Amino acid sequence: MNWQQQRIHDREQRMLTSVKLLGEYEQEIIYEDDPQAINKLENKINKLKKQIDNYQSDLNHDGLKQSTQRNLALTMANITFEDMNFVIAAFLRQRINIVEGQENFRPTNPEVKMLKNGLTSNIRLLLDMGLAKANEVRHLIENNAKTNFPDVPDRLKSTLNFEYHKLIEENIQGDDLFIRLHAFSSCQNTDLRWQAAGLAILCYFFETCDVFEP
Repeated sequence: MNWQQQRIHDREQRMLTSVKLLGEYEQEIIYEDDPQAINKLENKINKLKKQIDNYQSDLNHDGLKQSTQRNLALTMANITFEDMNFVIAAFLRQRINIVEGQENFRPTNPEVKMLKNGLTSNIRLLLDMGLAKANEVRHLIENNAKTNFPDVPDRLKSTLNFEYHKLIEENIQGDDLFIRLHAFSSCQNTDLRWQAAGLAILCYFFETCDVFEP
């Protein structure tokens, strides 16, 4: 790795760290009731968003080529519940039948699960980005299940599992399988907000071991 590649790698890792921390703060604020604590979290969130923008500006200023994953990381930092809810609604319109008796597994360490499913370091950044928003997806799905549609979790799980097994039967494996499922969870939409929301949804089910080998 030459110095320029190392610079890109270092900046992208710092950006990713900020995206993950942003996800943690956004999760905290969901359950926070104290106005002072909420105000502090909002300040931290705004500071992190500016920091992420600055990383991107630095890379652009240095003339470093924008990567798709970097653009996705920036978008991931700014997607909202509305973005994810919109994608979930579109996703569920596929009307896959709920599979009865779906197994629930205990979450597995992501590194272990990556090895089990033949995922390489090329997928690591995508996983880290999506897992940073997994708690927000969990909140959104659980809230939908409680207030509007109790079958939402099972319908999402069934829809993803249906596509997963279809791809397995086509002998799609490893990184290619993850990329194909990401495209599916994004409803084949090339818009970065759809791709970010789709990645967050897929990684939530990856974390809960409802999709991929546990």
